[in-house]
This record gives sequence, structure tokens and C-alpha cells, in this order.
Amino acid sequence: MAGKKLKPLIIPADESFEMTYIALMLLLLCFMVIMVSLAQIDDPRFKEAIGSVRGAFSFLSNKQESSMIASGGPGVLYHMKGEESKKHRVERLRETLEAKLGDDFKSLVRIEETEHGIQVTLGGLILFDPGAANTRTNAAPVLDEIAAIAQEWTARVIVSGHTDDLPIRSPVYASNWELSVSRAATVVRYLENKGVPGTDLTALGLAHTRPLVPNNSIVHRLLNRRVEISIEYDDPSSDLL
Repeated sequence: MAGKKLKPLIIPADESFEMTYIALMLLLLCFMVIMVSLAQIDDPRFKEAIGSVRGAFSFLSNKQESSMIASGGPGVLYHMKGEESKKHRVERLRETLEAKLGDDFKSLVRIEETEHGIQVTLGGLILFDPGAANTRTNAAPVLDEIAAIAQEWTARVIVSGHTDDLPIRSPVYASNWELSVSRAATVVRYLENKGVPGTDLTALGLAHTRPLVPNNSIVHRLLNRRVEISIEYDDPSSDLL
């Protein structure tokens, strides 16, 4: 017995703590993803903080993570792009048109958010001379910006022409129906020439059947003579993960 060597006793390491720690970290990360996905946060400081936390669980550095989130790159905040980009584009369109039209913007342009995009209402005086369907020169910058938005969204665009209720006196158009259709088609053709796919464009002529206000004064008739351009997402969730 004296010459017999004793073998060291090896006790397997207890990995239960590691597994518990990893599971806890994963649960915290999942909780954070869920909380951020339910929020819509514009504060850059918050995005930077989230990037720092995500960096701890990623092969990217904290700085890279923060940069990706702030720029809308791939990550847990990428789903916010669809919500934020819509508002930013609407605001950008409003600011651009206001800069181009100046004091006439508020009286001749209305921009409204819809469920699947935006609707831009342009007073007839911006686009056309009375009784005509050829676009005026100063309409180009306005339509150019709308075309850019439509291409950026890969959107469906519906252009509706509207008139007042006064019978038209023109050798070219038999009635307000023909005039409203022609004006809508002119805008559609312009947008197509600027790069919006023809398959995404629709022209409607509604004549005097959809007035904004009663046709009982000169001012009201000016308001009713308009073109409405509805820009809709093909898929409202196309920007989401």
C-alpha cells in the first residue's frame, strides 16, 4: 500500500451558473427588443445608448452599433424605419413645396397623411391655366418633388382631376368630365416621364362630383378646381423586418 500512488480526484466543473447567466442575458436582450419594437423613439441619445448595449452582445463595437442604429442600418431598431421615414418624407415634401411656392403654399397646397401614404392636393392655379390641361412652367418643381417621393417609396400613385360646377366653354373639351380626365392624364404623363413606372400610375377624372366646399362663390370654386395626387405604399409593411 505504501508504494501505491493515489490518483487525483477530478471533480467536473459546475456549469449551471454559466448557463443561468447566459439565459438571463438572452432574456434581457429579448425584453429590450420587444420594448423597443413597441416604441417609436426619435431621441438620438437613446439610440446611441441602445447601440452600446447591443454592442455587448455583438461582434461589432459599441461605436459601430450606435452608428448603424442612428443611420437606420440593420438591427433591432430597423423596424422603426418605415414609421419614421414616412413622417420625414411628408415633412420634407411640405418644406420643399413651401420653399418653392412661398406665400401661395398655404392657400394652394394641402398635404395629408393617409393610412398607406400621403395625399397632395394642388390648387388648379398651380398646374393649369383656366380651361386648359397643359401644365404651367412653374408647376415643374412641384411635380418633380412628388415624382421623387413616388419613386423613393416604390408607390402606387392615383391622380384625380376635379373641376367646379360651371359648364365649360371650350372647343377642345365637351364638358368638365373631359377636362378633368385630361388634366389628370397630363400629370400622370409628366410623372411617368420623370421615372415613375406607368404600371404604378392611375388617372381619374371626377369633374364636379367631389367638391371640397359648396360651389356657391368664386373662392369656393377656386378651391374645388384642383388635382389630388394620392401616393400609397404598395405594401405598408415593406420597410419592416
